[in-house]
Amino acid sequence: TYSAAVGFFLHLVQCVLMGRCVNGQCVCDPGFSGPDCSEKPCPGNCNNRGRCVNGQCVCNPGFTGPDCSKKACPDNCNNRGRCVNGKCVCDSGYTGANCAEIACPGNCNNRGRCVNGQCFCNPGFTGPDCSKKACPDNCNNRGRCVNGQCFCNPGFTGPDCSKKACPDNCNNRGRCVNGQCVCDDGFGGPDCSEKACPDNCNNRGRCVNGKCVCDSGYTGANCAEIACPGNCNNRGRCVNGQCVCDDGFTGADCSEKSCPNNCSNKGKCVNGKCVCNAGFAAPDCAAKSCPNNCSNKGRCIKGRCLCRRGFTGPDCSQCEDGMTGPNCDTGEHLLLTEIRNIRTDWL
Repeated sequence: TYSAAVGFFLHLVQCVLMGRCVNGQCVCDPGFSGPDCSEKPCPGNCNNRGRCVNGQCVCNPGFTGPDCSKKACPDNCNNRGRCVNGKCVCDSGYTGANCAEIACPGNCNNRGRCVNGQCFCNPGFTGPDCSKKACPDNCNNRGRCVNGQCFCNPGFTGPDCSKKACPDNCNNRGRCVNGQCVCDDGFGGPDCSEKACPDNCNNRGRCVNGKCVCDSGYTGANCAEIACPGNCNNRGRCVNGQCVCDDGFTGADCSEKSCPNNCSNKGKCVNGKCVCNAGFAAPDCAAKSCPNNCSNKGRCIKGRCLCRRGFTGPDCSQCEDGMTGPNCDTGEHLLLTEIRNIRTDWL
């Protein structure tokens, strides 16, 4: 028919223009293909990794390039990097398989996750790039974190600086509780540096090197006892603030020498000797005294003189009848005879 003839003619013309007709088939010139040599060829025949459309390769997924010889990168690296052997080499500041993510500094040093350019560090690490060791609870904002260890501000302590510190750490002689030292037995003071005193001196004195210096009016190892005046002058015992004096001493402070039987309450004690009231005699004023102490010529018995032989009178100061002389031992008649003899001799 006419149309068939026209088609054959066009086929023949095209084949003639872009190739040779051999036995009814077109042998196309280089650069053309198809049954009638009307199609432009693609480079490398797209390496069997794509379709050739009007001389251009339409590559299969995963391949790219004019001849589909290169491995493709996902999303063409979002124009934020280079594609090398199918992998994105991202520009600075971007990361991810397709360079879609904003990069984190140092890639978080493999110690955290990168989210929108910010590092979310794994436990134990901190810093914009997770390069620093973290401190527990960030030291509670009470200290500095250095290599994962808290250096606490003054007044705070503990691995996380959460505890109030005690002065000088209680000198290792007690426990720190809420900033105050609870000292071990035997130690005291705000920092447990002082030796403790028994019973804290009962709040009646000061503790100095483990010994109580008692306030006025108190005594004893723990200041529990009421003090005695003058500490009884080391001449007695202090009992509840009163001196119990040793034998031979008396007075509120045992400073005075005592008198026998306290002078029987019949005289005054002066320097350990009784000065008896009138009518009483030493040594303890217990006996009634005799007038003039019997003039040393007799014994005083119950207030009455028992005179020696030859003496008489209330105080033994007189000679008995018929006796004379200083010792009342010379008879009166003998004396007259001797006087007459002396006078005769004189004559």
